[in-house]
Parts: sequence; structure tokens; C-alpha cells
Amino acid sequence: MEERSPPAAGGKARNLLSSATSLRLSLTPARSTDHTYVVQIPRDQVYRVPPPENAKIVENHRQPETQKKRKCTCCCWIFSALLLTGIAIGIIVLIVNAMYTPKSPEFSIMNVHFKNVTQPQNNKSHTQQFEIDLKIVNINERMDTSFGKGDHGIATLNFNNHEIGHGKYTAISQKPKDSTNSQFNLDAGKLPADFQKTLNDDKKAIPMTLTVKAPMEITSWTKTLKKDVTVTCDFDVQSVKGKSMIKSEDCKTDF
Repeated sequence: MEERSPPAAGGKARNLLSSATSLRLSLTPARSTDHTYVVQIPRDQVYRVPPPENAKIVENHRQPETQKKRKCTCCCWIFSALLLTGIAIGIIVLIVNAMYTPKSPEFSIMNVHFKNVTQPQNNKSHTQQFEIDLKIVNINERMDTSFGKGDHGIATLNFNNHEIGHGKYTAISQKPKDSTNSQFNLDAGKLPADFQKTLNDDKKAIPMTLTVKAPMEITSWTKTLKKDVTVTCDFDVQSVKGKSMIKSEDCKTDF
């Protein structure tokens, strides 16, 4: 009977390794999709700057705030510009109003002369008249004036509340700071007895009142004022038949 030889030592080692490998593979658990894996990255590979896509997201979040600030700044500039413009216009208007404020001219009686006038149609007919010399000063520095424009002015002369003269006022026009003597005639009415007595007394002052009602117009390049004005002058005069002398006067307007 033939004896079997024992197996070689190397073969036995290979068999043991093969058995251990099979056992290890059988003990390895199967992979499951429900597990969570933690991936550790070395510190020298961590990015300190966010990737470009993250930067765009952050920029999109910041952009509305920047636009809001820009709109607020724009509105503030517009509001400031409008405010400064309004203040400048207000100052200009105040200056113009101060420089072009209409003022009534100043009036004063220069002369009053009582005379007899011969009518041209009939030399034997005489008319008594009062010749009035009225000085007018335009005190406006930048505005023109006209008084009695259109010959619509009416003047009356009174003595102790009795009308002794009546007629039309002659219109005049003046430049700024101009002075004009306006002469006009008033037809004499029925003269009171006490007035006739004083005519021959050159040393006695006669109290009279001159009233002129006429339209006044004050104009400039900025404004125009039209108004009906009444001028009242109370005065005392001597020697109305000759060279008269105004002793006192007080002229007022209802401007």
C-alpha cells in the first residue's frame, strides 16, 4: 500500500491566508445610503476667500441698501437746491419791492393870482379867473409818475367853505426825482362879500383851500400803480391881485 506524503509548508500558509481573507470579507458590513459621512480637509487647503458665486450673492444683498443710500443722497441734493433757489428768489423779491415801492409826489402852492380875463370874441366881456401855480416833486428814485392823465383832473378853490373857483386840472408827467411847476386856471364863481373886501388889502392873509382830484399813475419796469388821488392844500396868501406871497401851507394826499 502506497503512503501519501504530507502537503508542503507553503501550501498550508496559502490556505490559511485565503481563509482569513474570506472571513474578513464576510464580516464587512454592507454600505447603506442612510449613513452620514464626515469629510475632513487639511487646514492648508481651506479657502479664506469665498468663491466668486458666493461673492455675487453677497453683493446682490448689499446692492439694494447702496441704491437706497444713493436715492436718499439724490433727494437731499435736489431738496437743498430747491430750498436755496427759493431763498434767493425771496431775497430778490424783497429787494425789488424795497427799491420800487410807489410813493406819492409832494405838492406845494407856489403862487395864486386873481385876474380879469378879456374874452376874445367880445372885448367888453371880462371873466375873472384864479391862476394857480402848483409845484409837484416826484420823490420816487426809480419810478415815473403822471398826474391828471387824460385831462380828467378837476380842481376847486374854496374860501371859508365857499367855492370861489372851479376848473380842469392840466395833466403832467414826470421822470424819477423830477420837479415840475403846473399852472392852471380856475374860473371864478360868485365871490362872497368878505372875500371881496380882502382883495384890496394886500397885507391881510386870505385863507384858502385848493382841492385837486385826478388819476395818478406810477410806473416802473417791475410794477404799475393806478389810483384816483385827492390832493388838498390849505394855505394863507397875501396880495392875490399882484405878486402874491404864500404865508403858510399844508398839502396832503389820500394816496
